[in-house]
Amino acid sequence: MLKPTFIAHRGYAASFPENTLIALEAAREAGAEYIEVDVQLSKDLVPVLFHDRDLQRLCQQQGVIHDYTFDELKTFNVTDVEKFSDIYIANKITSLQEFIDYLKINSELNAFIELKRLMIDHFGEKKVLEIVLPMFSGMEQQICFISYNQSVLKTIHDSSQFATGIVVDKWSEYTTDTGWQSEWLFCSVEGLPENNKALAIKPKLAVFEVGNIGLAKHLLAKGIGHLETFRIKEMMQAFSKGGSGTKT
Repeated sequence: MLKPTFIAHRGYAASFPENTLIALEAAREAGAEYIEVDVQLSKDLVPVLFHDRDLQRLCQQQGVIHDYTFDELKTFNVTDVEKFSDIYIANKITSLQEFIDYLKINSELNAFIELKRLMIDHFGEKKVLEIVLPMFSGMEQQICFISYNQSVLKTIHDSSQFATGIVVDKWSEYTTDTGWQSEWLFCSVEGLPENNKALAIKPKLAVFEVGNIGLAKHLLAKGIGHLETFRIKEMMQAFSKGGSGTKT
């Protein structure tokens, strides 16, 4: 069987508040070499790690990230109370700078940085790249920028040495007729083509969200080796050397 490479989706998000340092450190401790996070900008243009289009699920607040200054965001608790109750109720938002500092200390980690469409639509591609790209100076071998927005990725591809990755929900949304090529393609597992021959593409293919061992084995049998998962610890243990891959 093909050996899997697991990508920690927002850190170890199954057991810790996603996109925060405690989830990222738990993923590293579980053995992750690849971590994916989401980036948005605050009202005063401070990049933070945050996935959702609104603040309700994770902060129990109204509005969106760019409605608030960074100082205001720092007063919110960041956790999923339906999942974790009040265990992590004092957990705070993680800034992109905090994450970069963490990566520099843990240089064995490779990070996929998703630039969220909501941020790009609100602030514009130029402003987003002016703020975010310089923060990763000298980290080109450790970072890959990913997004649903292919325009911003093309700009990164044309103007820097950073790797890029297109994100799609459906395989039909991916096209090679664009005049450029990303290094990665992220596709949802539900959106994969039925024809396995279509998977023979030049970009490295990563599939999300892989939540159980049976699905992971099915994808590995198709020749898909990069699997994005919220359950990084369970996956790493199940497919570790000597593991049977039969855990659920």
